[in-house]
Amino acid sequence: MARQRAERGTTEGERQRRIRRAAVAGGTTATCLAAAFIAVKGVAGAARGVPWLIVVPLTVVCSAFAGWAGARTGRENAIRAETLGPGERLVSTYTVRPPFTPRRGPTPYENPPFQLLLTSRHLQLWEHSNLLWAHPWAELRLAVDGPRLKIYHRGEEAGFMILEPPGTPLEIQLAARRLGAS
Repeated sequence: MARQRAERGTTEGERQRRIRRAAVAGGTTATCLAAAFIAVKGVAGAARGVPWLIVVPLTVVCSAFAGWAGARTGRENAIRAETLGPGERLVSTYTVRPPFTPRRGPTPYENPPFQLLLTSRHLQLWEHSNLLWAHPWAELRLAVDGPRLKIYHRGEEAGFMILEPPGTPLEIQLAARRLGAS
């Protein structure tokens, strides 16, 4: 990773500034959207008798949380984008449901911890902003087993995952064939 950045001519300071800018942009966007949404709902509520003393603090709290979540998402997206090579592009992103115990159903996640990214050259598995693995398409074989996707790298199982929404494993398998996987 450090070698790739050195080849591109970026320093660690430039990298940190780029990530910080993405986090600020994501946080600002989310804060503005949340504040606008709550304010519009507050105006509608004021017409029905909801006092502004409730609407204003609610707007501040929701905007702060949205700003934090937006900053985190912006940072994750910037870190993921820097792993792409020259000319490589992001094709799609899929949510991977986390494992759960057999007698209990899965818990719904608003910000899913695992995501499968399809790029024009690789298949990547991420846990928030940590790259768990990335394999070139030519070295992969994908198999669909009902709602599950099995990923084989050089003959060994690299992943066995349930994806959201249903039908996604077939979609990924078709995309992988177009991109060079078997």
